[in-house]
Amino acid sequence: MSKKELCIAVTGLNNTDNPGPGIPFIRGLKEAKSFNARIIGLAYENLEPGIYMKDIVDKTYQVPYPSAGTEPMFERIRQIHEIEKIDVIIPNFDAELYIFMKKAEDLRKIGIATYLPDMEVFEERHKANLSTFGKKYDVKFKSR
Repeated sequence: MSKKELCIAVTGLNNTDNPGPGIPFIRGLKEAKSFNARIIGLAYENLEPGIYMKDIVDKTYQVPYPSAGTEPMFERIRQIHEIEKIDVIIPNFDAELYIFMKKAEDLRKIGIATYLPDMEVFEERHKANLSTFGKKYDVKFKSR
């Protein structure tokens, strides 16, 4: 039985666990037993080591920094998708999450899946909201 082929776009190609966990994440994808991953690296600058790791990243494209805004990032992803036919996109930086969550429906419409929370759930989990979160979900903490 042949394994499913997935084209997965991944950000965070710095090859460190923090702040660029993309390469360790990709290594995990490459070890998957249930599918074959073709990895599209999404890089912000040309010095990200993952760009040059040809055994890890199949193809790399430069994307605008999250500070450029939602539309420039989405437009660039759309351009890349026209060439690569991305199945799934996995952002690895906190700064990217808002962009990808805001555009999740637009990404879905063009055929790109994400596995991100909606904005309400994302906001709810902020550290400043933990007390409210705990009360809402009846989280009990045991003190020592």
